[in-house]
Amino acid sequence: MTSLQAQELPADGEYAVRIVVVDNDAEGSAARVLEEFGDGTPYPIESVVEPEPGIPFARERSVELCWNDDALIFVDDDEVAPPGWLKTLLKAWETTGADVVTGPVKGHLPPGAPPWNHYSDVHDSTGRHTTGEELRKAYTNNTLVSRRVYHAVTPGFHPAFRYTGSSDLHFFLRVHRAGFRIVWCEEACIAEEVPVGRTTLRWLVRRAFRSGSGDTISRLLIRPGAVSYVLVLAYASARVISAIGFALAGLLLGRKTHLLKAVRRFFSGVGSLAGIVGINHDEYRERHGSADGGGAVPGDLAGGTGPGAADVADQGRAPLADHPDARLP
Repeated sequence: MTSLQAQELPADGEYAVRIVVVDNDAEGSAARVLEEFGDGTPYPIESVVEPEPGIPFARERSVELCWNDDALIFVDDDEVAPPGWLKTLLKAWETTGADVVTGPVKGHLPPGAPPWNHYSDVHDSTGRHTTGEELRKAYTNNTLVSRRVYHAVTPGFHPAFRYTGSSDLHFFLRVHRAGFRIVWCEEACIAEEVPVGRTTLRWLVRRAFRSGSGDTISRLLIRPGAVSYVLVLAYASARVISAIGFALAGLLLGRKTHLLKAVRRFFSGVGSLAGIVGINHDEYRERHGSADGGGAVPGDLAGGTGPGAADVADQGRAPLADHPDARLP
């Protein structure tokens, strides 16, 4: 929150920015943290409790609260933004005319993290794309979404992903399918504090499995049918086979990065296969920093921006229970 209050705005633009905190803890634990900021902050803070547990419900509430804003910027509650981050993201939005602008997240490891974390990119998405590159998907950890997007793709976040994650993947796959442009901005980088529980190989395996399963379930929800099942099966099989290749290369060449890729690809492929029958891992049933690395976000941060920054409004929103993809495969 401190880093968000220190953000700079483009000198040649007129923006009204506010910070919305959606506390996904029915007891309202975020209020104790926000009390220290008081009323004299550069950007006003609005905090609400979303008592229904699960990340999709917190994200959907964020959209409702920013329904009349020109854009909504999603960041996670464990992230820290450098002072120029917001300005860079907004400038990219202006210059590209994109509907969605997303940037990388670089993890800061805790002291004593196992060595493999330092040569793996699992906590670091920098350098994966170039600025201006158009993508087919995005995530809500560092992303600006234009109002026209969440007005058109509604309801947004599927309740089937309550504890598993991937509701953002499912949403942005639908956004791309609807014809909206998703653009990368490498310079709009944000930092993330990695909890100890997410530095273990056990967590890495579970994350790979969960990601693979979430990808499969997302794609089958969007486009059910025999063709999709065949494509998913082929993709999952290719992941498993490529994992064997990376493992052999890693052993023969002595490259630890290849061995890590082998682990991630293998369990991602297994997860993709499991997703065909709706099996996934409830990674977010527990809170951040738990021993197994789970982390149901107690607060999701969403920033409303633009001259239309408004009070709570849910007009035009379709109920989450009426989601167009109502069933898991």
